[in-house]
Amino acid sequence: MDRNYCTGDYPLLRNDLTDKLTHIEAILEQDIATLEQNDIQILNDIEEITKGLSELESITSTYFLNCLLTEYTDYSKEISRSIHKMSLNCQKALIVLEKNDPVAPLVKDGTPINAKISSQLIESIFHPESQLSHGAVLIQSDMVVSASNVLPVSSQIFWDRFFDIRELSALGLSEICDALILLISKDKSTLFCLNGNMFPFSTSSP
Repeated sequence: MDRNYCTGDYPLLRNDLTDKLTHIEAILEQDIATLEQNDIQILNDIEEITKGLSELESITSTYFLNCLLTEYTDYSKEISRSIHKMSLNCQKALIVLEKNDPVAPLVKDGTPINAKISSQLIESIFHPESQLSHGAVLIQSDMVVSASNVLPVSSQIFWDRFFDIRELSALGLSEICDALILLISKDKSTLFCLNGNMFPFSTSSP
């Protein structure tokens, strides 16, 4: 099985990730060692592990998202800053970062922007009163190329949860190209899509 690696180095996130993995490992090792004693404490440990794994998922996704962003643009900090601010302000957003596969032929109805990436620009595009707030922003390297792009919708069928149109659009595009798609949903949840998969991540102050 091929392994995928990404560049970038975020020591604080990596250390947090390492600490949580080590803590979960220690609990598991203790439970395995005492399993034959039928210690009921294992029930509490499982609850703690479940909570820890949920936190671990978010931290891991955040770590790798930051690593991935550096492969798509030199303006990753500007994008991270805009995601953080828009999430705090409950602004919905959909951002597509092109890598090797051309995205323009896969989307439609975009409004040309052709401006350097900045947090202020991205936030203004997705302001609720902006005429450009619907649809996706397309970013190529260090440029915001267009806004209000309509993305192809995923044809996958999901039985475990309801996906809104933005989520289905983010998934749909990620299924047919190597773009990285960032999403802020109406409930302030932050997600990214890559290779037909969706991952939650947390935002923090830049």
